[in-house]
Amino acid sequence: MRRLLFVLFAVMFAFSLGGCEYIMPTEDGQLQSDIMDTRTILRQANVGVEVEYREDGRWFSRRAGEAQGSGIIIGKDEENYYAITNFHVVDQKDYDDIIVEVVPSYYEDTRITAEILYEDADRDLALLRFSQEGLELGILDIMARKDDSLTRGELLLAVGNPSAVNSIVTYGEYLGMVDNDHVDFQVVYHSVLIYPGSSGGALADAKGNLIGVNTWSASADSERNMAVPLSEIHAFLAEADFDITLDTGG
Repeated sequence: MRRLLFVLFAVMFAFSLGGCEYIMPTEDGQLQSDIMDTRTILRQANVGVEVEYREDGRWFSRRAGEAQGSGIIIGKDEENYYAITNFHVVDQKDYDDIIVEVVPSYYEDTRITAEILYEDADRDLALLRFSQEGLELGILDIMARKDDSLTRGELLLAVGNPSAVNSIVTYGEYLGMVDNDHVDFQVVYHSVLIYPGSSGGALADAKGNLIGVNTWSASADSERNMAVPLSEIHAFLAEADFDITLDTGG
């Protein structure tokens, strides 16, 4: 709690730097109100990702295991939503088949089968498509911070589904860009609390603009974590031929 209060106090000294407009409280409680609005944006665009592994038997396939993570809705067309998650969340591994379903926030009893459109093990990213099913879900803005650099100490938020608990939002700050043994690019290093089950969830700025995809823990106490940066997400989507002219929240 003391750490959260410190972070909230720090961002009150807001200023503009490098094209990044920070939230500036204009009256008592305005900062808290802005953060609550951002929390809602993140939850509306968050989905749980549930994976069922299947193995072929002599007469029929059988369930062989399961996995769970998080995903971020980044676009839609007339019939479908599109989301990104971590490759390791939906990796088929050595199983004969997998079934991927998404669980939208605020619709915890709804499971929608998702199709894996593209995946990149080197970036640990995967692109999913699933039917709208008449649901009005949120879309995170993937364009607003595309050309903006992060500032050390900048307030960041994350959303995920730890232990299948839907849409938990946590707070922390940007610490820098660092190397990671798992990939050949630098990753976002931050202090937002991330728990198991939140892999593939969004890392966003104080206005709810996408910054990265939470992927790795850097410490045993969950207080130092790493995310795939937005630049790599855009490179991944370009390779996937994702139509950026779709409604992408920008």
